[in-house]
Amino acid sequence: MLRVFLDANIYFAGFVSKEGASHLLLEIAGRDKIQLYSSKLVLREAERNLRLKSAPGNLKSFHRYLQKTKIHVVPFPDDKITAPYEALLHPKDLPVLGAAMISKSDYLITLDKRHFLTKALPSKIKKPAILTPGDFIRQIVVKGRL
Repeated sequence: MLRVFLDANIYFAGFVSKEGASHLLLEIAGRDKIQLYSSKLVLREAERNLRLKSAPGNLKSFHRYLQKTKIHVVPFPDDKITAPYEALLHPKDLPVLGAAMISKSDYLITLDKRHFLTKALPSKIKKPAILTPGDFIRQIVVKGRL
């Protein structure tokens, strides 16, 4: 089963809009089609953003999702894991990458094109592959790899 680490922006986008690849990805994970990984930092950021920037029902839906969906929560990464990427990634995103690496995820799914989806970072990291939710759906789900 594929191991997938979701960035906080995927939870936010998936609960704010019931359309789009982020929401579809959350539904796929909720059906135990992939192994979902996260960190406390990512889940707290998603919760905070949903509380501050969206309708109250979205936060309630997020909490229900957390209760019913199996999410493997990994510890905060050691600096040794993220040190090689400090020049390539914004400091606030280093713990996200580090947690995805600790989880041994096959994919890190994010909407952060400015920091994660640059030409420099994916070329330096073999695993996890860094994709947008739309790219993940096209490459994995549509092509029947899931």
